[in-house]
Amino acid sequence: MAEDGHQPGWRSSRFLVSFLIGIAGLFDSVRSRMAVVIMGSVLPVAALGSLVIWQDYIRLNEAGAQRGNVAFSELGKYIDSETFRTVAMLQQIGQTADDDSLRNLLLLAQAASKGRYCLLAVVDEKGAFLDALTGSGPADANCLNVARNIPPAREPAHLWMYRGRPYLRVVQDLPATESGEINRFLVAIQSVGWEPGLSDDASSPNDEAEKTSSKSLSAWFVLADESLVSVCPQCGWGAPTDPEVSQEAIEARRHSDHKRIVERRNNRSYIYGPVGRSDFALIEVRRLPEEKRAIFLLFVWIAMVAILLIAGLAGIMVAGRRLVVEPLNQLTRDVESWLRKGKFESVADSSSMPREFRKLSGAFGTATWRLAHREAELEAALEHQKRLVAEIHHRVKNNLQIVGSLLSLQANRVPDSDTRMALLVARNRVRILSTLQRHLYVGDELADLRMADFLPILIQQIQQAAPDDIRCRVTIEGDAGDVTLPPDLATPVVLIIAEALLNALNYGFLAGRIGTVRVVLSQEADVLTLMVEDDSDSTAALQAGLDEGGLGLQLVRGFARQIGGTLRIEEGNGLRVLVTCPVKQGRRADGEKGPPIPGVRR
Repeated sequence: MAEDGHQPGWRSSRFLVSFLIGIAGLFDSVRSRMAVVIMGSVLPVAALGSLVIWQDYIRLNEAGAQRGNVAFSELGKYIDSETFRTVAMLQQIGQTADDDSLRNLLLLAQAASKGRYCLLAVVDEKGAFLDALTGSGPADANCLNVARNIPPAREPAHLWMYRGRPYLRVVQDLPATESGEINRFLVAIQSVGWEPGLSDDASSPNDEAEKTSSKSLSAWFVLADESLVSVCPQCGWGAPTDPEVSQEAIEARRHSDHKRIVERRNNRSYIYGPVGRSDFALIEVRRLPEEKRAIFLLFVWIAMVAILLIAGLAGIMVAGRRLVVEPLNQLTRDVESWLRKGKFESVADSSSMPREFRKLSGAFGTATWRLAHREAELEAALEHQKRLVAEIHHRVKNNLQIVGSLLSLQANRVPDSDTRMALLVARNRVRILSTLQRHLYVGDELADLRMADFLPILIQQIQQAAPDDIRCRVTIEGDAGDVTLPPDLATPVVLIIAEALLNALNYGFLAGRIGTVRVVLSQEADVLTLMVEDDSDSTAALQAGLDEGGLGLQLVRGFARQIGGTLRIEEGNGLRVLVTCPVKQGRRADGEKGPPIPGVRR
């Protein structure tokens, strides 16, 4: 469970390492490093140009919102100025108590305003007309209906929509009559027809430009009944393009938001908020043709810069490949040819190669010439060393055989049986070492010892050295599995096996007893286990004899300490000798020796 808990973190770490290795591999060639250097030189300039282009794009995008804010302010000023002018006029007229003078003043105001007002009237508190003057325009006929449908309001001025047209209605109190029973009001109604860029009736040299720019604007009043009415009925503006913005403006009007909100959606800018004293407006701003052309030219400029940049980088990469990468590849191919053929052909005289590469090629050619001579000297020395080692091994094997023969001859000439037995035991040990020498030194190389092949030979040699009656009564079995021992460990282990078998044959099966001795070798991980056991009944006497200081036990203990192992002798239904020791990898495929075995001198 613990491993499963750490598995995601391990996988992420492995992925990160693989990713970093992959990134490092991208910069492993001259071409990629040249690209990095070139990009590092070009990218700052490209980034600066991109920043300037981005600022221009932002400025073009914000131009619509700026025009919308200006138009929104103009609309507010228009409503405020019309309201202020009408309120001031009605206040001046309301100071006259005479009805005849009141009507004359209303006629004068209508004439002075050039028919601005579609209705100037005196009404009672129920909205009934006491006196009324209408304008002469075709839309002024609606004003009587507007006045009848709208009772006098508490607000001095407010917007009202009637049959799709917005009207500004201003109400002003009049002094009471002489009887004091009737409350009268002055009512001025005018249709709202504001067009962006135009103010009153004044004209300026830039009017035509302003009219053209006003075509990119549309404005609506957001009324209390959640309806939208065009600010400029004669402009032919439809509903807002984005219904979501209309709903947001209605929600803002419902919650009486007193702040102006600017949004940008689908290349259009929307501004909505309070306008005038108590009204709400929404303005939609579209891009001007000049702005569209400017954005188009901006993208064309970006494309041209990108194409020129890519073309320049491609040209630099092609030139770098021809001037740097290809000569370097040629030098690399020459070095690889030297690795295959053992001969390096210098290209120092090639005019197409840069001077630095020619110098490198010349220096490498000189180095390879010296290396070839040095290798020839080393090969000669190595061959001489091999011959010396082979001669040494051959002489060691011959000398061991001679020592064994001398011990055998000497044993045959000694009359004392104990001395003869000691000489024969020494001869057997020398023969075991000679046999081991032949298997360890194969040809001129020092090889690992495969115990599955060597153990039967060792058992056969020990059986042949035993007396005939013991050889007939005792069977020796061996199982080495797949154990392979390095040379430093092979000699002590083989001598331990030999001493354990000789002790078992000499002391474990006396008085005509028949039995079996088993030798088992096994290895788990880096631990080698050696077991030599028999089924003798004389284990107590044998153990006592060994504890008295027998040479065989001393050798077994000494070899076990030498290889850093532990020795354990168990007594039960026979005698069991157990040796466990660490084992390391022997000689590797490249011929290099592994780590040394503890206690063993190389």
